[in-house]
Amino acid sequence: MNPHLTTLISHLPADQLTTITGATAQLRNGDVHYPFRQDSDFLYLTGLSVPGLVLTIFSDAVILWREPITDIDIIWGSDKLSDTELRDISGVEYIRDISEVEQYQSGKKEIGYQTWKSFIHSLRLIKTPYEIDKIRKGISVSQEAFTSIHSMMRPWIYEYEIEAEIARVFRSHHLTEAYPSIVASGPNACILHYTAHTRQLQLGDLILIDAGAEYMGYASDMTRTFAVSGFSPRQLAVYDAVERVKKIAENTLKPGISLTEYEAIMRIAMNRELYELWLIPQHANKDEVILLSKKYYPHRTSHFLGLDVHDVGSRDLILSPGMVVTIEPGIYVTDEQIGVRIEDDYLITKSGCERLS
Repeated sequence: MNPHLTTLISHLPADQLTTITGATAQLRNGDVHYPFRQDSDFLYLTGLSVPGLVLTIFSDAVILWREPITDIDIIWGSDKLSDTELRDISGVEYIRDISEVEQYQSGKKEIGYQTWKSFIHSLRLIKTPYEIDKIRKGISVSQEAFTSIHSMMRPWIYEYEIEAEIARVFRSHHLTEAYPSIVASGPNACILHYTAHTRQLQLGDLILIDAGAEYMGYASDMTRTFAVSGFSPRQLAVYDAVERVKKIAENTLKPGISLTEYEAIMRIAMNRELYELWLIPQHANKDEVILLSKKYYPHRTSHFLGLDVHDVGSRDLILSPGMVVTIEPGIYVTDEQIGVRIEDDYLITKSGCERLS
């Protein structure tokens, strides 16, 4: 049985029913479905990327409830697995028809949704070596994609051509995107979640690319900023400022600090750079500093990473070894068409943090 599921069972009351529902296939339009992505908690406990499953835990009985495989499924090509395959992947021995699950639940006292959900999320915060290896695999493929697109970087190609190359590299390893890739050139680099990808690269552009591969459900999250035809002095000054803030972040992230405390330190470090770039005037008062800081650096420096790209965990939690977070400072100067972000993924260790690669 999946060790995460075994740990969860050991902390549940035996006289109460726990019901954990997997994701279902979602219609895109007509009779066409979106690509299926399993609920992260369900995937964490079972390893199963199959729609329409339910897991129940009651006393000594752990049961996986599934939709039957019909003749239509066989003819049209279903992503349903056989009982044997479900057992082999999940380690759950007992598998029953989902049409009987409501009858099974009837009369049993159920444990609260938030109770088991909160416990699973506390487990997901600390990654096992096996989970870290999965994240490393996604990072490795993402790095390969960045190397490939760097070699094709030139004026007059379109953003969507770069997006297509990222997808090609990911697919060549049978991986998917952990989130929609961001390929943002020129003024688009100042739009944090830009995904239109319609602009043609121009001489003098910066291009910000935020892309991460997902391996067996685990996300990577990386960003690089390239100069299409070489950095101007001003662009390089902004880029170097972001790199310096990133270095401070690497030296600040460690066990014993919360992300909330850490972000306060990082905001001070970023403001120092914004002063040096003359984006915050030297005579600015406190309110002006806050306003301009948020204007040029509108997001946080770090977030948890795992089965979700913005993974579970309170920002007030004290960081502990085994947690995985991003570091991604950025500066965005819209009226100069300069957007720079640099991002990598880090494992919290006993003494600090380690960049995963």
